Amino acid sequence: MSEPAAADRGTIDSSAATGPAATAASSAGPPAAPGAAADRVRRHDPVPLTATVVITVLGGLILAAMNGSYLGLTVTTGVAYAVVTVGMVLQLGYSRQLAFSQSVFMGVGAYGTGVLETKYGFSSLESLLAVIALAAVASLLMGAVVTRAPGLALALATLLLPLFVYQLATDSGWLGSFSGIDGVLPFWNGPDYESTLVRSGIISVLLLGLAAGLVLRVIRSGVGLQLMAMASDERLGESIGVSLRQRRLEVFVLGSVLAAVGGAVLVSAQGLVTPDVLSETAEITLLLMLFVAGRKSVVGAILGAIVIEYLTTSTSFISTNIGIIEGIALLVILLVEPDGVAGAVARLLGRRTDRWAESLRSWSAGRFRPGGGGNGARNAA
Repeated sequence: MSEPAAADRGTIDSSAATGPAATAASSAGPPAAPGAAADRVRRHDPVPLTATVVITVLGGLILAAMNGSYLGLTVTTGVAYAVVTVGMVLQLGYSRQLAFSQSVFMGVGAYGTGVLETKYGFSSLESLLAVIALAAVASLLMGAVVTRAPGLALALATLLLPLFVYQLATDSGWLGSFSGIDGVLPFWNGPDYESTLVRSGIISVLLLGLAAGLVLRVIRSGVGLQLMAMASDERLGESIGVSLRQRRLEVFVLGSVLAAVGGAVLVSAQGLVTPDVLSETAEITLLLMLFVAGRKSVVGAILGAIVIEYLTTSTSFISTNIGIIEGIALLVILLVEPDGVAGAVARLLGRRTDRWAESLRSWSAGRFRPGGGGNGARNAA
């Protein structure tokens, strides 16, 4: 959902709150808090739940049709990255929080799952819940410090994290050094490899659906309007009573937790985790997946993650020169169209809609003006 749409939604909800129902309520008792009526309307918003159901059902059917093929594994891997990029829509795209720590928390989810399952005998569900709690605590502690910094300082502080954590993983024998950790369990075992991949993929798209529904719920709520105001002008956000520090921390924690869930999905699909998930290349890949399709579009973030993951594994040339290709592609996107494909399409449709509206107004004016053609001429006759 784009920022203008969110603003329009807030305007509609606010006007609804000042209608006859609101007048009757105010005469019956004390006035409600500002935005209370809008919150009541949004509480019944069907879009987040619908998105969760559609993503789960459609994704499950697609993976079932692929029947455990290599393409199915590629799509499931893309779903893992999509869980991360959906959180980045809220973090980088919508609230414009310049934090580049997603690959680090994706590594937390992947390595946490691998360590808990291979060294401590956790089940897949237990390890998933554990890494969610671990990522929440770690991001809360880290975010309490780094989110106090302004935008550029926050970007630089989090940009250095992948370097440090990657070196830590490669030097640690307990984490498998360069080889990583092998033997991680899938989410849902089946009688053979193909059925196991299909079943685990279904759980993965369910987690993606829940992540997308959660992000859409935040965007389409009063908190989303506050984030939009904060992203546009922090002074404006403060003037309407937005707690900037609290909102920054909440967005950082949510984005980090979703990144950890994406890491758990990734290691469950592949069965192993290596330090590559923590590298700078992984962070660039995530940024490319977000910005190419559209940094403000949840659907774009999902499609971008799956398509780019497919392209990176489709040919040996791309996989060999992935760093150069992704760097150039990201630079071109940022210079030419920062809102990506979704922004370009929305702008094109907006221009066409404006032209259609102008043509309709001209046609109506010519047909119905007094003394003109059409009904006006017939009436005059």
